Amino acid sequence: MGFFDKLKDLKKARELQTTLAKEVVEGVSKDGTVRVTIDGNQNVMRVVIDDSILNDKHKLEQNTKDAFVRGLDSLKKLMASKFSAVFK
Repeated sequence: MGFFDKLKDLKKARELQTTLAKEVVEGVSKDGTVRVTIDGNQNVMRVVIDDSILNDKHKLEQNTKDAFVRGLDSLKKLMASKFSAVFK
């Protein structure tokens, strides 16, 4: 791969990073009591917790983790699809 090809790939990577920064995904716990919103830079933007689990620390912890993991999985899939489309 030549120097100019590397520059083109670098430009594509920067464009991809800019595009992903605008994306937002949501992870929702299995029972729907916790929602986590994550942007394309993997920053947590918002966490919404249903009042019904506020008094159950264990359930709150588990559901928050579940929602976060699901959100990250969604973001990884989105990133993979965007990446493959840019670098075809």
